[in-house]
Amino acid sequence: MATASRPSFDAASPGNAVGAAFDTYRANTSAALRLLVGQQQWREQLLKLEQRRIARDREAVEGLLESLRTARDWTDFAVATQSVWRDYLGASTTLWQEGVAAAVQGASTWSDSARDFTQQWQEACAGAQASASRAPGALPMREWMDAFERAMSGAANGAAHPGKAAGAARAQGASAGGGQHGH
Repeated sequence: MATASRPSFDAASPGNAVGAAFDTYRANTSAALRLLVGQQQWREQLLKLEQRRIARDREAVEGLLESLRTARDWTDFAVATQSVWRDYLGASTTLWQEGVAAAVQGASTWSDSARDFTQQWQEACAGAQASASRAPGALPMREWMDAFERAMSGAANGAAHPGKAAGAARAQGASAGGGQHGH
């Protein structure tokens, strides 16, 4: 009876591709969920401010109705409405200040969260890249990248010294294939 191998999910061990991939998944999922939590907290805070604005408006209308009901003439009504407007503007100023403070705090929170997300994501990806580079299948890719870098540096040197590069390329082509076209 054949036994199935079970991959190790030990994320702490270096060189474990499965663990590194899980760390990357965990970092991405954690970032997304924390963004959702932050969004819900921001929304809740905005709704509380809106609820207080509605209460402020309701109190102002009730104050105007009361001043209209108790006023004996225009002078009494004007004095009573000044009190209502003073309270309304005071409450509006307080709400505005709290709204600005919430916006500044929210921006700071989002900035801190973005910095933390980026740092965690970079660490998780670095772990995944480190374990992937030690995997046996990564060796041809590394060799290909080294060859590509040599070719690019050769092309850059050829652009800087066109006469030398053309002669070197013809000599390299002739020695590699027996002629310019590989004949």
